Amino acid sequence: MASFNKVILMGNLTRDPDVRATGSTGMKVARLGLAVNERRKDRNGQIQEFPVFVDVDAWDKLAELCGQYLSKGRTILVEGRLQMDSWEKDGVKHQKLKVRASTIKFLPQGDRLGGGPRQEAPISIPQSLESDPDDIPF
Repeated sequence: MASFNKVILMGNLTRDPDVRATGSTGMKVARLGLAVNERRKDRNGQIQEFPVFVDVDAWDKLAELCGQYLSKGRTILVEGRLQMDSWEKDGVKHQKLKVRASTIKFLPQGDRLGGGPRQEAPISIPQSLESDPDDIPF
């Protein structure tokens, strides 16, 4: 059976990146919260924005860059794949669908999803960094 797993999202960060080192390898992971707004008509026929909240994980050097340059409210474009995380806590099994980022483009400040003028970023940052999932040791 053929399959294809690719996700492309653009949205605003809901919180500052949470960058941590993993167990014995010490590899960095950045956990990002992303709000992607969907515009549709409500019951009264008015256009409304309905946010969809997505958890995104970035690894290795991409995680370090996210921690260094991103903060709550920043607009980013994420490319990656869906990944199911599973864990057990207090005897209860949990699962959560996340996006594992392969590329994150840091969009200029002021490039909010609701429109508005684009402003150049005050600092020079890498526009993207690709991470190869095969480089992860597990």
